[in-house]
Amino acid sequence: MRNPVSLLKAAAAAFLATSTAALAQYGSAPQTPPPEQPRVERPDAAPATPTSPADLLRAVACQMARGANPGIAMLGTAPMSTEERTQAAAILRTAQRCARLDGPIAASATTTRGAVAESLYELQFATPAAARTPALGATPLARPAQGDAELLAALAPMYALVDCSVPKAPELVRALLATEPRSAEEGAALQALVPTFNTCVPVGTQLSVDPRFMRIMFAEAIYRWSVVQRDGPTSPWAAPAAAAAPAPATQ
Repeated sequence: MRNPVSLLKAAAAAFLATSTAALAQYGSAPQTPPPEQPRVERPDAAPATPTSPADLLRAVACQMARGANPGIAMLGTAPMSTEERTQAAAILRTAQRCARLDGPIAASATTTRGAVAESLYELQFATPAAARTPALGATPLARPAQGDAELLAALAPMYALVDCSVPKAPELVRALLATEPRSAEEGAALQALVPTFNTCVPVGTQLSVDPRFMRIMFAEAIYRWSVVQRDGPTSPWAAPAAAAAPAPATQ
């Protein structure tokens, strides 16, 4: 079997049970998934139950519908940076009020970033963006420069997979984002992307992918790619012409 891609079993067990067996066939996975960042909460607040991904997405979508600028500013920060956490905290406060929630939203800056990107994509691209001819891609997603070395090493190949997969299969990424977070449908949509993953890595490569992070990365990547298709070379996210289309893997 070529290009094995394995799912982090501990992450899958919580919310992707239906696709664990299918994705696990691509190789053995590490025993534990990389941890997420601390939740964004008020320092004086009592510990809160994490807000469900679906509720977080609905609250953030409410806020982004009132104005995209805070979300775009957050996507301009480096992942896992102080600036990202500051932007996330502000967005969560206003999202709480927009959704009229009784208490503060408990979510990491990482998951908030994903909810922002997904909301902006759904709001601005109800009709999918058509790929340009000649091809024009988006610059690679910004990589985190801070954080635990083990976590950063685990995330690096996932970023590369997402950067490669979005221009090859934007319709499959759109289908993934159309599912309810942490659902069986989300698992099936991620499974449908595995053949695309296989074209993005050298034959014989074994990778571990964690769906918690993959949806977040895909949301931002397809939003950026769609903006570039809409706005063209003048978009700040437009890649140089030579980098528009990733080269296929050697067979």
